[in-house]
Amino acid sequence: MEKNNSKHVKKTKKNNKNHHNKSYKKIAFVVVIVLFIIIIFNIKSNKSFLVYQDSQVILNNENITTNLQEEIIKKNQKIYMSMKDIETFFDKTIYQEEETGLIITTASKKIATLKIGEQYITINGVKQETEDPVIEKDGEYYLSVSDLEKIYNYDLEYKEQSNIITIDSFNKECIKAEAKKNLKVKQENKIFSKIIENVKKGDSVIFISEEDGVAKIRTQNGNIGYVKKKLLDNIVTERENLAEEASSINEENSLEYDITSKDISSFEKREEVTNLILQQAIKSDKMNVKIVYNGEQNSDFERFKIEVRPMLEECGIKINI
Repeated sequence: MEKNNSKHVKKTKKNNKNHHNKSYKKIAFVVVIVLFIIIIFNIKSNKSFLVYQDSQVILNNENITTNLQEEIIKKNQKIYMSMKDIETFFDKTIYQEEETGLIITTASKKIATLKIGEQYITINGVKQETEDPVIEKDGEYYLSVSDLEKIYNYDLEYKEQSNIITIDSFNKECIKAEAKKNLKVKQENKIFSKIIENVKKGDSVIFISEEDGVAKIRTQNGNIGYVKKKLLDNIVTERENLAEEASSINEENSLEYDITSKDISSFEKREEVTNLILQQAIKSDKMNVKIVYNGEQNSDFERFKIEVRPMLEECGIKINI
């Protein structure tokens, strides 16, 4: 009888142990599933917002990566650069209006406005729909350089294979060449330098410069390196440097427009004055405008001088302030 009781106790303990093991396994399984769901959710949440920590940025055949103040971001298949870096490399006069939050950026013949939360960018007064032209991260504003191609007149490409972003200004020289044979592109102009890429015979490369028979080139993947010049063929200048023409005004055939009494205290008001000048120039058939201002030399007037020129010059109207 005692033996039977002993067996029964052992069997009960074993069953209890198995039951506990199964309970632990179920709990562990549930925990794993929950963790998996959390990970997937985070991946999906961050999928459209990637920081390109290891990306290189090549601007007009110069690697500017180490000179960037902030990181490069990719969101919704677009490349973003911080407003600080936009100011350094593209527009020294980029400006954000405190009252409205409007960001104003200018080039020789383009003026663009964009604002966080708005799904469009305005170029020379014309709205163009685009998704998130401005985003914010850690208190910094980032602008979509993919959307700013038309303003700054450049071509931007992201080379996914090499994780390199190339930006080529259309007013800068571009010389292309072809590989005569398969090439091993070196990182530096040294005999024992590291090979950074293999270029196939017939592939096109950008010819940057030459010294003592060695050519500095940029490959189709965006890598900048060195090869012997004699291994290149069909070196052709596709685009020459285009210097900006100095704006000269014909005083005898010009429209004089006095803005002294005009309100230029905000971008919206300055834009209104610019449109008035444009309308008056067209109405009087004048392609030269002399703008007169006898008021206080303040920041509003300085902004006006920056903002008035692109729109008028795109219409072929030369100005003198």
